[in-house]
Amino acid sequence: MASTIALALLTLIALYALKVYRQFSRNLAAAKASGIKYMTVPFFLANRYYQLSCIFIIPLMRRLPKSWTEPWFDLTLEWGWARRYEPFKRFGTDTFITVAPERNVLYTADADVICQITNRRNDFPKALEVYESLKIYGNNVVTSEGQLWRHHRKITSPPFSEKNNHLVFAETLGQSQDMVDSWMDGNTERSKTIHTVADDAMRLSLHVISRGGFGVKLEWPGKGKATENGLVKGGHDSASSDSVPKGHTMSYTDALERLPFEWARLSYTSYVEWGNYMNEMFQSKKSAILEGTEGDNLDLMVAMIKGAGVTKESAANGQTPAQTLTDDEILGNAFVFILAGHETAANSIHFCLVLLAMNIASQRHLQRDLDEIFQGRPVSQWDYDQDVPKLFGGMAGAVMNEELRLLAPVVGIPKSTAKGSPQPLNVGGKKCTVPENAYIQLMSPAAHRNPNQWPTSPPADPENPAHPLSNTDNDLEEFKPERWLLDSDAKNAASMPDHDGDAEASSLAVNTAPDTSAALYRPPKGAYIPFSEGYRSCIGRRFAQVEILAVLALVFSQYSVELSVDAYASDEEVEKMSEKEKRGVWGKAKAEVERQMRDDMASVITLQLRKGSIGLRFVKRGNERFDWK
Repeated sequence: MASTIALALLTLIALYALKVYRQFSRNLAAAKASGIKYMTVPFFLANRYYQLSCIFIIPLMRRLPKSWTEPWFDLTLEWGWARRYEPFKRFGTDTFITVAPERNVLYTADADVICQITNRRNDFPKALEVYESLKIYGNNVVTSEGQLWRHHRKITSPPFSEKNNHLVFAETLGQSQDMVDSWMDGNTERSKTIHTVADDAMRLSLHVISRGGFGVKLEWPGKGKATENGLVKGGHDSASSDSVPKGHTMSYTDALERLPFEWARLSYTSYVEWGNYMNEMFQSKKSAILEGTEGDNLDLMVAMIKGAGVTKESAANGQTPAQTLTDDEILGNAFVFILAGHETAANSIHFCLVLLAMNIASQRHLQRDLDEIFQGRPVSQWDYDQDVPKLFGGMAGAVMNEELRLLAPVVGIPKSTAKGSPQPLNVGGKKCTVPENAYIQLMSPAAHRNPNQWPTSPPADPENPAHPLSNTDNDLEEFKPERWLLDSDAKNAASMPDHDGDAEASSLAVNTAPDTSAALYRPPKGAYIPFSEGYRSCIGRRFAQVEILAVLALVFSQYSVELSVDAYASDEEVEKMSEKEKRGVWGKAKAEVERQMRDDMASVITLQLRKGSIGLRFVKRGNERFDWK
């Protein structure tokens, strides 16, 4: 009996090994025939079983002789952020394939290749398997392809308009002031060390998307007053931060801020509660539309309901109109817009503050530029049409662009080729073929640091490069927002980027305008992809950009941001230090933050600091402790 079982097991293992060998042979043959450089690896990086078991597999592979693993070992890890452009330089190409038994993967940092792939969306569709977790409430514009995507896109695009951006600008200014006030905590000169900047930026972005996307205004903790139902009607809906309405076990704000990604009980509770709140909002706005009482409100929920065919006219015959989006699809889109809409902006706000605290000269440059734009006007007199184009085309826009270049939200933008459908591709002037069923990664950290596509200068400190592996001989790893500035006066005549006239894009409400102002440097198309590229680029990118610019303007027009040196000296000790001694403790703090942003970053949905926090201090301008060029 035992021998029979053993024989059966050996037979199964042999059959599995034969299957793996045949798959690998087939993939290797396709890679050889592609005309693209390739490297064989033992594992497909996106395989879920490998991802779950790699904590055991990786230590074992590290024990193997380096001569066995050196060419490919780093490519079995999450290497996009850790190694950036280095693998492309090592292989001598900006596009290469890894061959694994399960699937071939094409990696590219080549602007022209990226443009080809993103422009041919039917030939290179999104790798939808990556987005399965975003279907938690229903299918949506991110998790769909083909005609279904076109349908979702046309319905969900209207709220992302210049009219809505006016609201985003005003709401962000108010929320930013509340956030800074909470940091200052009544102190008129400087804050204590703030370790919650990342969390507070998340809160701010959630509040802005709630207002701009769903018409519900959220008050900053300590600012609002609870009402009986948690929601009060005014010029808009508003919600207190801690009120739990009847029939709920969690406030609207808590359900929104936790979202269904926490563990165990809270995860399930937030999943149920957020769905209930969205459903109540959906039913309320649907009723208002059918009654014709929704006014001129065009938030995301109203737009989706109307786009789905629910209007007062459609119900005039007394029958409930058929919806072209199901209730689940409307909730699914609501969820993905909140999730994607707040993480990108929040992370960028956090990192902009950190990078400017580390680069004092650039921070002072930004403040001078803001002084020139606003001319001492109070925030209440700031105007979207007058001021935002200047912010977009000035130092604020340069800071935002440079942060997004260095810390793009998505490390690897996933595309694919369909089974049985290899695709021609021009790689470096050579006609090649991407194998069928290939997984594709548009590597934004590498594309944004590709010296073949970006102007370069020598590194600031050749003996201590900004990154130990990537671009050690140039400045592309360094934060230099000034690289974007062309003419200091150009911002005064700048306007917001406009569409390029693509008729099909217009029919789908796809914003084909460049990501950067005409007053700033514009990289080659495909070289700068923080919001992806082409028809599947981020639908809310201008929403996010306006939000980031508003925060930068509000904070740095009034305050300076400094690195915390608490780990190296007390406030009293700093006050007694000479400038040389201050530079010493500040340098130690900067070195530690650089280490954190190099080693403690990881990407789940977006790139974030996954370990610890970075302490910052906010001081009224003129009260800086660390102030030098």
